[in-house]
Amino acid sequence: MGLYLCIFDEDGEDICGVEVGLYRYFEEFRNLISKYTNKGLGSKILKRKSKFTLPMTTLLNHSDCDGSWNVDECVQLKMELQEIKQVFMNEPPDLSIIELKQDIFKFYGIKPENLFECFIDSDCEFLIDRLIGLCDLAIQENRSIMFQ
Repeated sequence: MGLYLCIFDEDGEDICGVEVGLYRYFEEFRNLISKYTNKGLGSKILKRKSKFTLPMTTLLNHSDCDGSWNVDECVQLKMELQEIKQVFMNEPPDLSIIELKQDIFKFYGIKPENLFECFIDSDCEFLIDRLIGLCDLAIQENRSIMFQ
C-alpha cells in the first residue's frame, strides 16, 4: 500500500496529488531527515551538529497514515522542504534509499548523483520538488494537503 498526498477542491475532487510510493519509502525519507537534524540517539552521542537551520517539525511530527497539513502548516513545510533540498543536493547518494526504488531507477536509466536525486515519486519525478509544488498549490488554493 502506498502513500498518496493530495489536495481536494470544495466538491471533494482531487485537483493535484503526489504518489509518494510505499509508506516505508516515506518513512525512510523522514528518518534520514531526522538523522540530519541530529535528533536521533547516535547523533546525540556523537554530538553532531544539525545540517538544518529549521527544526523540520512540520514534516517530522506528522503521522504518515492519515490527516492533513493545513495551509499554515504548508507554508512552514515548504520552507522545510526547500532547506532539505539545498542540503541534500550537497550530500552523496544513499545506496539503501536507491535500493527502495531501484526498479524505477533502472526502468528510466537514472543514476542519482546526490541525496536529493535519491528521492523520487512513483512517476520518477523528484519527490522534494513535487512536495514543494503541492505546498505552493495548497497555499494558492487555500486548501489542505491530505494524506490518503
